[in-house]
Amino acid sequence: MKTIPYLRIPRSPILLGFTLVELLVVMTIISIMIGLLLPAVQEAREAARITKCQNNLKQIALACQNYEAAFKELPGYAGERNSLFVRYDRVRKRDATLSGTPWPGQILSQMEQPALALGLSRIGEMQQITPGEIVVKMVRATIPSYHCPTRRDAKPYPLVHGWELKYGSEGARIDYAMSGGAARTTEGSSVIKNYGDGIWILGERVKTNRVKDGLANTYLVGEKAMDSLRYHTGDDLGDRAPIAGDADATGTAHSYVRFAARPPKVDKPRSCLVCHDFGSAHYAGWNVANADGSVRMVSYSIDMEVNRANATIDQSEIVKYDH
Repeated sequence: MKTIPYLRIPRSPILLGFTLVELLVVMTIISIMIGLLLPAVQEAREAARITKCQNNLKQIALACQNYEAAFKELPGYAGERNSLFVRYDRVRKRDATLSGTPWPGQILSQMEQPALALGLSRIGEMQQITPGEIVVKMVRATIPSYHCPTRRDAKPYPLVHGWELKYGSEGARIDYAMSGGAARTTEGSSVIKNYGDGIWILGERVKTNRVKDGLANTYLVGEKAMDSLRYHTGDDLGDRAPIAGDADATGTAHSYVRFAARPPKVDKPRSCLVCHDFGSAHYAGWNVANADGSVRMVSYSIDMEVNRANATIDQSEIVKYDH
């Protein structure tokens, strides 16, 4: 008998892959994981920026100390006129003999920028400044350590309201300000009244032996407040002057001097009172360097009287530093 060959019927191939429902589930899981991971990544980046900002202040504080060692006085006043809306409880006179570049330019030699320091000093001593090639080049020269990375890049920003007539279209800025002391004001007022001297004093320079409250208890340089919408525009009232300064303009010192008149705050939009205040782009707090070179982050909730006490040099307050 002949064997009938076995008839094999081909099976349909099995197709491997995701169904639409499975694909949607996977995409949802991935989205959730990204949503959970992103804040952690942003927090880590901000922590790195805060550390960089503190390192900037450390370099500035060390440069100030080296300046004091060389000249027997701290950097500070450079012939500027009284700042707009700042009143004093006693007579303060402008001293035009202390001319030259403002404190951010004074310490450039101690920050390994001697040529720029000399150039800005010569510009500050000019009777009439015009935006020639050398002036424009010097004024645009940017110091990376003068910029908080959370706020903006280290580059020149627009000059407006008359500064462009002297220096050209752009100028280097600084995100840090020297302490002008303690002041009082009323709610919503643009006028502050200074009653306690800081490291920066209108009409004079400070020697370290005058800092009777203790170097470790006295603000030297801290982050300055700004309008968060005007980081790059050049027209923030507390950021209009370049680090080259302009001693004859009444608003110049606003760009690199701050007072403990109001509580320090995180930068906000459309803020018109920031030209006097300390503050920061960091939500965690604002960074400050004390006169002994130590750097720390201070809470925005710091007691105002403690804040004022730390801003002065010789008021002999008994309050202690508060984070």
